[in-house]
Amino acid sequence: MRFHPEGPSIPDILLERCDTGRVVFLCGAGVSLPSGMPSFVELTQHVIEYFDPPYDSEIMAAFRPWLHDQSSANVPLDQIFNLLHLEYGKDEVNALVSKRLGTARTDIEVGREHALIKRISSNQSGVPQIVTTNFDRLFEVNQAQDNLTRYVPPAFPNLNFGSTIEGITYLHGRLVDENAVNHPYVLSSADFGRAYLSEGWATNFIKLLLERYIVVLVGYQAEDPPVKYLLQGLNHDGQYDRSRLYAFDRGLAEDIEAKWRDRGVTAIAYSDHPALWKTLEAWAERADDPRRWRASIIAKSQQDPKVLAPYERGQLAHILRTTQGAKLFSEAVPLPHPEWLCVMDANIRSAKQKKRYYELDDNDAETFDPQEAYGLDDDLQDISEDEYKRGVVSNDNLLEWRDEDDNPSDYHRLAGCLETMPKRLSHLMAWFCKSLDSPVMAWWAIRKISIHPLLLQNIERNIEHSTSIHKRSRQLWSLILEHHKDPRNRRYDVDWYDLKDRITNQGWTTCVLREFRRVMTPRLEMKLPYGLGEVRPPSSSWEEIQFSELGQFEVVFTERHDDDLDVPDNVLLQVFSALEAQIIIASGMLDDIDTYYFPSPSCYPERAVEGEEHFAKGAEILTWFVHLLDRVVMKWPELAKAHVTTWPVKEPFFFRKLRLYAFSKTGVFEADRVAEELLSLDQSGFWDTNVTRELLFLLTDRWEEFSQENQNRIIEHILTGPNHLLYFPEKNIPKQREILAARYARYLELSGCKMSTIHRDQLTAMIKRIPDWNDGWATSVVINWGSRTGWVRTDEKPDIILDLPANEIIPKVKEILKREDDSFTSRQPFVGLIKENPRKALSALAIAGRGGDYPKEFWSPMISELPKDLKPRVRRVFLNRIVRLPVTALVELRHTLSNWLEQNLAATLEFDEDLGWAVYDHVIEGILSGGADATRSGFGEVIRNGEVVIQSRRTFSHAINGPVGKCTQALFQVMPSEEKKAGSLIPYSIKSRIERLFTAPGEGADHTIAITTRNLNWLMFVDPAWAKEWLIPILDLKHPAAEPAWNGYLHCNDMPSIAVAELIKPYFLNLIPWIESLSWEKNYSVRASQWLGLMRMFHPDEPSSPSRNEMRSILRELSDEARNRFISWLGLVGQKNESGWVKYVIPLIREDWPKERQYRTTSSVKAWVGLLDDTGDKFPEVYDSVKTYLVPIETIDHLFYRFTRELGGKEAIAAIFPETTLDLMDKITPQIFTRTSGELQKILELIGDTDTSLIKDSRYLRLIALVEKN
Repeated sequence: MRFHPEGPSIPDILLERCDTGRVVFLCGAGVSLPSGMPSFVELTQHVIEYFDPPYDSEIMAAFRPWLHDQSSANVPLDQIFNLLHLEYGKDEVNALVSKRLGTARTDIEVGREHALIKRISSNQSGVPQIVTTNFDRLFEVNQAQDNLTRYVPPAFPNLNFGSTIEGITYLHGRLVDENAVNHPYVLSSADFGRAYLSEGWATNFIKLLLERYIVVLVGYQAEDPPVKYLLQGLNHDGQYDRSRLYAFDRGLAEDIEAKWRDRGVTAIAYSDHPALWKTLEAWAERADDPRRWRASIIAKSQQDPKVLAPYERGQLAHILRTTQGAKLFSEAVPLPHPEWLCVMDANIRSAKQKKRYYELDDNDAETFDPQEAYGLDDDLQDISEDEYKRGVVSNDNLLEWRDEDDNPSDYHRLAGCLETMPKRLSHLMAWFCKSLDSPVMAWWAIRKISIHPLLLQNIERNIEHSTSIHKRSRQLWSLILEHHKDPRNRRYDVDWYDLKDRITNQGWTTCVLREFRRVMTPRLEMKLPYGLGEVRPPSSSWEEIQFSELGQFEVVFTERHDDDLDVPDNVLLQVFSALEAQIIIASGMLDDIDTYYFPSPSCYPERAVEGEEHFAKGAEILTWFVHLLDRVVMKWPELAKAHVTTWPVKEPFFFRKLRLYAFSKTGVFEADRVAEELLSLDQSGFWDTNVTRELLFLLTDRWEEFSQENQNRIIEHILTGPNHLLYFPEKNIPKQREILAARYARYLELSGCKMSTIHRDQLTAMIKRIPDWNDGWATSVVINWGSRTGWVRTDEKPDIILDLPANEIIPKVKEILKREDDSFTSRQPFVGLIKENPRKALSALAIAGRGGDYPKEFWSPMISELPKDLKPRVRRVFLNRIVRLPVTALVELRHTLSNWLEQNLAATLEFDEDLGWAVYDHVIEGILSGGADATRSGFGEVIRNGEVVIQSRRTFSHAINGPVGKCTQALFQVMPSEEKKAGSLIPYSIKSRIERLFTAPGEGADHTIAITTRNLNWLMFVDPAWAKEWLIPILDLKHPAAEPAWNGYLHCNDMPSIAVAELIKPYFLNLIPWIESLSWEKNYSVRASQWLGLMRMFHPDEPSSPSRNEMRSILRELSDEARNRFISWLGLVGQKNESGWVKYVIPLIREDWPKERQYRTTSSVKAWVGLLDDTGDKFPEVYDSVKTYLVPIETIDHLFYRFTRELGGKEAIAAIFPETTLDLMDKITPQIFTRTSGELQKILELIGDTDTSLIKDSRYLRLIALVEKN
């Protein structure tokens, strides 16, 4: 947890133990520096300056390097003090030390830092517990407790016999007066040797201290003499538990971790000293009253977590990791904000960002990033897509059992079915149930495959008894409970196969019929909602929200796998009745989930069907039910009639359609009864587009059976049209009503249904009022309306304008586009005209142009949809029209024209070179004349949470989406590389135009540079002189255009050619830190390092390639994340090249990889293990080269998937190489586990089964002991 955004991250266990008084601070010189005390170097310098030894003395020779470089390679300062003691006397030297340390500063605040540490380290009685290696008495400044116990060596408290550590323990001696007889300080190497080695009283005391307390080192560096002696004594055998000893140190986490790890210490990195003391000040406030501090953090939980900083969310997460904190959270009033659930759930807050596009342009993309909205300050940011999809999320999930949780033993027994959960999770469950009325909780529950039975039970109890819960909330929670209680939603559906097997084996017994009813019971499926709702919880109230915003709900029947049952006549009625009952249940469920669109299959699957029907998953059952209904009608028409008359009249999902189908059965229903039923239908039932086919087929099939009166009544009902239409503006309803009525009535007329003269005349007049009517609208009504799925299709038929004079075409099309259409059809007759008669389309645009009209909506398709097989004469006309377009039109059409040039310039030049270049130059002239706005890329800004993310626009991605970049691409399209030989030169016609675009305004020049440098390897091959003059200079990192130049070049598919690498090597070697300073959309330092790696591995002897030392420096400059990605990439090199592991990867790892311990981090071990599991039969050799860089880590189980499982027909690695795997696990497994590892146990079992001799190996025995203890 962090107290401040820039402060160190303090482990939870350390904070919690501190609250209970179980933490002791071991303080060094750094604590006293802010109070004016000298550092060890300054103290040594003070003493030397006082005694002033000769310049050539051993003392000066040893100390002089410290004045210029405080390196661990210098002679240790304790050894220098030993020389001083020998030369000038121990008492004299130590007296001088006493005088210097006894001199108080009056110009600064003294002892502030010491007071903070006393507050933090105080036990529950309020007494400080401090051990210090400092001699000064600053811990005694402003001490209210005059009787505070002080200990000096060797009389330390005897912890073995129950003594406390209360007070101040001066481990190396306490400052005495300058004139004292003795100055017993541990100062020289001889003193340290006695205290920690020969007599060992300091080492013994610290060992006992660590057995009883957690110890925190503050004010030290890893190289300090006290640390060196102390930790050598503690950790000489490598067996010490690092979780009991912590150290604050300044630097990057990866550097600090490596520096302290081998000393048996868990390092806590901080950025600078003020950040540390600011953190310790906040910690002291917490330590003064932990309950009050927790309450202040809990108070923040009433805020939306999205408005808090990650470190603030991390503080609440820290509290929620404890039972006490979870209880306070659950009892908070007002209730904490419901979206804290998204912070607790690692799967939600670790999800990838999601975009929602309102338009095709990225500028309109709304983005939501869960990691930014809910992430904690210590969350991992590099979880791969594969890990996320597999559910392997390494971030801390507060909704799961933790090692610190209690493990209730009440119900751990083989008999009985009661379940319980840890108290911490019980408190969070209580908060969850109090917050049930928030849509966020329902959104979360919908996402889960399963929910703990106790939580389901509590949710059910709350929604049953709560009087304040919203009606819609209660409704949705009932559905969620129904879903989670149904075991079929948690397993693969094989019920149909099981049922068929029972029927085969037992026949249709009464028991099997009951099983049939159970199997056919519909169930509710729930999935993540579409769009941003997949990762963003809802913010609307129950009054405003739609269930579809919370999840996708679908009512489904068991999957029948296209394998129907054979239902004999003797059980037909039972099966039919059972299925009927389940359809009624499904209908109710559909109503419950607010279903407003439920397309179902036609009852006439072989009649007037074009293409594939689209219907809801749960509607498939209707086809089988219709088949059974047909059989019942044939055998028992009266029984069929009885069933149909019980079906609900207004039910919209199944029975509205089924009733109309049943009415078509002449042996069941008389015509007059059918007519009355139809005329009694309400508006929504009669005009429901989902039953159009059934209604119209019924009418056409039985029209002649209807009486004249009923025919007239029906046709009048149709011609009147619907009185209300959904999804249309109020002003358009009369027009749409008339269109729909005309389509129905005309269909009946065309199908031979006779109607009276009055009605025919009425229909004729109606059709005349409908613009552009054709009878296809009527004949298609049973297809387009009966099976449409809601997708918009494009109608490019040009019939309406094909025969018009050219001067009338543009006005006519504009008129058509202004009209509202009732169907899911976008009418684009001009596009059809372009494809059918491009010459006429051009003429129409030319005529419009004479009046100064150059409509973009017609010129854009004229350019982009122009047929490829144009006649030469028409092609020439088209090109000349482009040449004559005015500048304003060129600017408006810049994206369309640049796209067209990119795709068609080569063919145009082949057709007519002069005319082609004239077109190109005219388009360029127009774009450039539009200034910076016209050259701007179409690649929009990235928006997160309503704010623009700052990213560079000087990139290749922006170039390929900009008009100048596309025009530059077009130039490279006209000089294909396969036709060029070395030194063949680039034609002047190409070079001159590229050079011109290098000076384009706005972003244009950057786009040209990025596109051009991407082709640098090839350009250097064909025209080295031009490349050296125009391109190589701008790759100088100090050049103003270096950013687009390098971004473009790093998009090249191949590594630098030797010719290029020789020229840019000085820039290349310094490239990575320069890239890290830029705000590109991707981290291309990884690509740069891979190129350098390829050059090093494949061309090691070329002067252009990095040397061994240069490659090592490059790897050092990479960030920890980029270095780990480089490791993963090495795995690809090894796999994809012949002898790749032996020839390339192993030599680079052995010879070039940085040897410093700071590069051996937890994340790097994870990367190395990931590399090893793909090495195949080279696993032992690669491991031998890698093992130097492995260190113990808290095991991440999913790393070892391939070590215990077969994959792709290959045995588990542990079974193939048991001894090597054992050595690997021994190398990376710490001496003590703080959490269990299931994979380690599996690996050891596999090793033991494969090679029984290894069971007695010391490495195996150590590891199996760890497993058995945990």
